[in-house]
Amino acid sequence: MVCIPVIYQGSALERLNRMVQEHPFWDNSLFRACKQGELSRQEFAYIFGQYYLYSRNFTRYLAAVMANCENDTLRNRLAKNLWEEGGDGCDRTHAEIFRAFLTQTLGIEALETIQYSGFTRYFAQEYQQNCLYSDVVWGSAWLALGTEAIVPRMYEIFVEGLRRAGILDSELEFFHIHIGCDDEHAATLAEMMCFYSDRPGWFETCQRAIDQALSLRSHFFEHLYEGVLQRRTQTLFETAKNHKSLALQVPDLFKLKHQHSSTGNPLYSNVNERLNIDFNVERLPFLATQVLDPRIIHIPAGKVNERHRHAHETLFYILEGSGSVLIDEAVIEVTAGDAVFIPRWCIHQSRNTGTCEMVILAVTDFGLTSRLLGNYERQTRMKGA
Repeated sequence: MVCIPVIYQGSALERLNRMVQEHPFWDNSLFRACKQGELSRQEFAYIFGQYYLYSRNFTRYLAAVMANCENDTLRNRLAKNLWEEGGDGCDRTHAEIFRAFLTQTLGIEALETIQYSGFTRYFAQEYQQNCLYSDVVWGSAWLALGTEAIVPRMYEIFVEGLRRAGILDSELEFFHIHIGCDDEHAATLAEMMCFYSDRPGWFETCQRAIDQALSLRSHFFEHLYEGVLQRRTQTLFETAKNHKSLALQVPDLFKLKHQHSSTGNPLYSNVNERLNIDFNVERLPFLATQVLDPRIIHIPAGKVNERHRHAHETLFYILEGSGSVLIDEAVIEVTAGDAVFIPRWCIHQSRNTGTCEMVILAVTDFGLTSRLLGNYERQTRMKGA
């Protein structure tokens, strides 16, 4: 059994673990999209299709670190990790389970035809370089806390997004396996990392390796999310150019009409007595919309909505009531029948100065803008009720 220095249980490892848990990596755009349920099955096919290049090479990264380790006991322990990654003697290896997920669940018909982006190839190559051509302290820190230790938390986020895309738990075997077993893998690599803790500059080397591994993955995930947005925009362009009526996608054409007396789908509401805020927003349920996103805003007498801004532009049409609309520094008085245009990113707020409810039809281009920027609305509003 390898003798592990006392520092393995001490404050240095705790500091490194805390660094991992608090790293900016956890706030990347791809994770936010998963948590918000923003991604579709087809978009996950693109994401994990790109991720496949890294996944299918992972045993090479483990083998590279093992090759740089001169201690045979530590190599034997890491060899057990390789054995488990290879399927632990089971009929189906982890790689085979992931391939089944890609083909059977996500519908990628031929994995060999996946076109990898330049940023994907860079990500995989950097992993290989940092494991193979670095010393054992750097490589073990890179794979221990910078890679394997984050797997359970990272895959739980992916599972949340996949579930919200309509994918069943029974189809997520690969993720559940790794959520359950990679803590032990991380511990083995951390044991290797800490075995060398008496070397000069050990802590700083570990710190830099972990930070670079997490930063590299964060950049990769940001590029993946940008790729999702570009594909959405491309799909919209192709739809606009194909000269086919989107009304054919609506089984009941009467659903293209919304009666004034009907309620829409609740989108957002907020009540804050201190700020005199009280309003709610409904989204009109038109199935064929791609660019326009119409909403109805209700503001009780004497109340306001939030002072806020957002990327989409909006046309207000006052259906009922009277009040004012703040647009940056200008205050515009409005009454039923008036229309007001709200440019992108301007500060604006609507105030009901009348004695009855103020009702506003807001026609936005959120459908287009969200394809360019993702679902940004939650970042531009106060916490709703």
